Amino acid sequence: MASVIVTRHSQVTIPKELREILGITEGDKVSMRVEGNKLIIEKIDENVWSNCTDFLPENFEKLQAQLRNDSTKRFKRLGILP
Repeated sequence: MASVIVTRHSQVTIPKELREILGITEGDKVSMRVEGNKLIIEKIDENVWSNCTDFLPENFEKLQAQLRNDSTKRFKRLGILP
């Protein structure tokens, strides 16, 4: 377990051995949350959403454009859009 000192500006430095374990480097983002009396720090995976699209159909962008077009026509017909 590593211990750190909180500076007068409430800053802390993540020790090198912990940064290496988590793969945290300069410029990375981390999230912080409180669980009970513990502070949990986790590295944010910037590519997390790029891995979440494999369930979409191949023609999703075309379907999405069609749905937007249909709703725009419907809103115009109802007088909601000019």
